[in-house]
Amino acid sequence: MGKTKLFEHAKNKVSDTLKLPKDLAKGEALIGLTGREEVYIENYKGILECTPSSVVIATGRCRVQITGKDLKVDYYTNDEMKIEGLLHQITFM
Repeated sequence: MGKTKLFEHAKNKVSDTLKLPKDLAKGEALIGLTGREEVYIENYKGILECTPSSVVIATGRCRVQITGKDLKVDYYTNDEMKIEGLLHQITFM
């Protein structure tokens, strides 16, 4: 087993033993939807693109693209953001 896989395995074991939330242990983004008009994203790294038809967000493990109509970032902090508009699709890249 390589160093990276061994480290991931150990990290998973520790987080399971301590019953840590997976988003905290693995650095995953949390994405929540309110209907087709709002999306909340937590644990993101940055906004890579923001147009009325597409918002691309960098997370710890991938990029997330939200496509739709009249999209806008309503607010963002270091920890979370809210995107509003008519949501069409969410793609993990």
